[in-house]
This record gives sequence, C-alpha cells and structure tokens, in this order.
Amino acid sequence: MAGNLGAQAANAVDEKIREFRTLQEELTTLRSDLGTLMAQRNENEMVKQELDVCDQEANEGGEVVVYKQVGPVLIKNDLDEARETVAKRLEFISGEIKKTELKITKKDEQSHQLAKSIQEMQSAMQKAAVEAAKAAAQQAA
Repeated sequence: MAGNLGAQAANAVDEKIREFRTLQEELTTLRSDLGTLMAQRNENEMVKQELDVCDQEANEGGEVVVYKQVGPVLIKNDLDEARETVAKRLEFISGEIKKTELKITKKDEQSHQLAKSIQEMQSAMQKAAVEAAKAAAQQAA
C-alpha cells in the first residue's frame, strides 16, 4: 500500500511538473510577444520624430510631402493625418504592452507558486522514503 501511495505522489509531482513546463512555455511566448511590441513601439516613435522634423520644415516654409505605403504602392498622405495615425498606433501598442506585462507578471507568480508546491511535494516524498527505509531497517533487525 505504501508503494501505491508513493506512485500516486510521484504521479502528482509529474503532473505539477508538466503544468510548470506549460507555464514556462507560455511565459517564453509572452516575452517574445513583448519584445515584438516594444520593437513596434520604437519604430513608431522614430516615425513620430521624423514627422516632427517634417512639421518643423513645414513651419519654416518648406514643402513637406508624406507618403504612406498601402500594399506595394506609396500614396500621398496629409501630415496631420499621418501624425494622428502614428499617435493612435502608439496608443494601441502601449496598451498591448501593458496587457502583456500584466500577463507575464501573473504567469510568473503562478510559476513561482507551482515551483514552490513541487518542491514541497518532492521534499515530502523524500521524507516519506527515509521513514520507509528506517521502518524497513528496523523490521529487518
């Protein structure tokens, strides 16, 4: 019967370890997504800076022409419209970054709790194995 309990405990630990690995994979995916979002934010911030330079040139009397890419074609775009589009993109991306960071924080916490649980279960199994070995040694003596 003790061996059966040991097998059940081992199966429970194995299941927790599978859950832990799944969480780690999800965290890896989320961190990759976060990296992509940050790269997009940086790219859009650079575009915003370029649009600010264009705005300065327009204020100094220079002619500014802004184009946007639609599929394989470049289409003339109004400077204010381009600035609005970039601002909306930045707002959206910043929101997605916050959501992703929150998900990462939650998954990290779940991962830490699960790791702690696994460690406690393994420790309990080791103590039970030591007690069983002592009991067997006493019966043999």
